[in-house]
Amino acid sequence: MSEPILAPEEIEALMAEIKPSEQTDAMFASLPPMQQPEQVNSFHFDHVDEDSPERYPMFVNLQERLVEMLDEQWDELFKRDISVQLNKLESTVYKNLITTEHPEVFFVFEVEDYGRMMVTFDTALIVAFVDAMLGGDGEASDEPTSLSPVELRLSERIAVKIGETLCKLWQPVHELNFQIFKLDHDPQFLAVTGAMEKCFSSYFDVKLSDELTGQLGVHYPRSFLEPMFEMLRVSVSDEPTSADSEWSDNLIQRISQTSANVCVEMGRCQIDIGTFLALKPGEFLPLKTRISDPCSLWVEDIPLFLARAGEREGTLAVEIITPVSQGDIS
Repeated sequence: MSEPILAPEEIEALMAEIKPSEQTDAMFASLPPMQQPEQVNSFHFDHVDEDSPERYPMFVNLQERLVEMLDEQWDELFKRDISVQLNKLESTVYKNLITTEHPEVFFVFEVEDYGRMMVTFDTALIVAFVDAMLGGDGEASDEPTSLSPVELRLSERIAVKIGETLCKLWQPVHELNFQIFKLDHDPQFLAVTGAMEKCFSSYFDVKLSDELTGQLGVHYPRSFLEPMFEMLRVSVSDEPTSADSEWSDNLIQRISQTSANVCVEMGRCQIDIGTFLALKPGEFLPLKTRISDPCSLWVEDIPLFLARAGEREGTLAVEIITPVSQGDIS
């Protein structure tokens, strides 16, 4: 038996000089070529951000409702048709909201027990709003980068109106009282939430005229919305639902077979406790009702008809006269 060309120590030393990646390349190089497909489509893993606003149908519905509210208010302010459109909804880290080179005005609102949220306006839009408030055409000259002291002062009125609108917007879901906390065009010291906290952001495109368009942003930190997430998960649909006739017929049948207590009230009076305790058989209680007055017929706790007491086939009975109207029953 012949001796190996290389001793085991030499083989081990040689293999130590070859990197693992080179060994792998050598192994693949020894394989026969594989037939490649003619066309390969790009592949992306499905990814759903659990913090995405789209996962909360009620939240989406509120933003769509806000479009209607703003459109109506601003049409009245500018005395012409103003276009407001919901552009996008997204989950954004707070520091990205305030890291912008585009001139904006920041409105910070505070709600007791919930924290702070923020509304952003393009500066040009604010200038146009102030101009409209002062009786102008609602235009902004050039591209303003900041607000004058007068414009900043009048912006407080805009902030108050936005706060009132947000209160009305959220009222069907939860009563929130939005109070203005700060108004600034420098976002570095707003202190709305932590720099890395995610916010639900809604962006609206606002067209005031053919020459002037801008963007409005409404931003809620996740911690602000968290107490209401269960309610915001509720689905909202404006589509008419088809009625289940069999179910409704059965319901009506069951209701019609349910017994109800009916009573007839002849009249009422008021006496003190001493008189009540001294009552004896044979005494009369004076009622504030004339003999000719109709009595009231109650079903459970609801007065439904005016009636007249009488006799039918030797038994006391009441004749229904008319349904009650407001003021008939005191």
